[in-house]
Amino acid sequence: MGTISTAKLAGISLILGPVITVVCYFIQQLVIFADVEWGNAASWAAAAADHGPAMVATSIIVPLSLMMLVYGILFIANEIRGNGNGDALARYSVPLILIGMTGFVLSSGNFVAATIFPEPAAAAEAVFLAAAGMNGIGGIFFSLGFTAIFFAMASREEYNSMLANIAALVAVLAFVLSIIGFASTEFGELMTQLVGVTYIVHTIYAVYIGRGLLTRE
Repeated sequence: MGTISTAKLAGISLILGPVITVVCYFIQQLVIFADVEWGNAASWAAAAADHGPAMVATSIIVPLSLMMLVYGILFIANEIRGNGNGDALARYSVPLILIGMTGFVLSSGNFVAATIFPEPAAAAEAVFLAAAGMNGIGGIFFSLGFTAIFFAMASREEYNSMLANIAALVAVLAFVLSIIGFASTEFGELMTQLVGVTYIVHTIYAVYIGRGLLTRE
């Protein structure tokens, strides 16, 4: 492993990172929070406590697997920057993605804390609300950052322009859905489900790009 190239490590990261993240995401949404009352923080905190081991495990795994995805994307951004088409958008994507990643890491830590310390209930609910806020704003920045990097990749044939444009448009959709879901509890459940679909599309594209990096000499 000590001699693995940066391109191959980025490729492995782009294949495994998003797949693991999406699996954990749907475990949380379809299992842990399957019966929560949207708009009720107490319901969310109680559900997390009821599924303690699963919530803790997924909340630790998600930021780690997202880090893998981000490593791969930043590798691509570094290749594009200062190297022709897509330079400006690639540079713009980096701080957006890093801010989004920070939000997810902080929210995951708070989710774990609220899960393993469910009492007093009021405190756990407050921590869960703070985590939800960090997670929501992180998702908005993340989606915008991926919109920028995917459009940058769309200007380069080596990343398959057609697929990159599709991924970019899906990222725009995720950005809009994330804002609506974050700002409205009425549509939160539906928006969360739709955002999950966009994650699947991006996972497929990330795996495609990752395989390409693995085949480099």
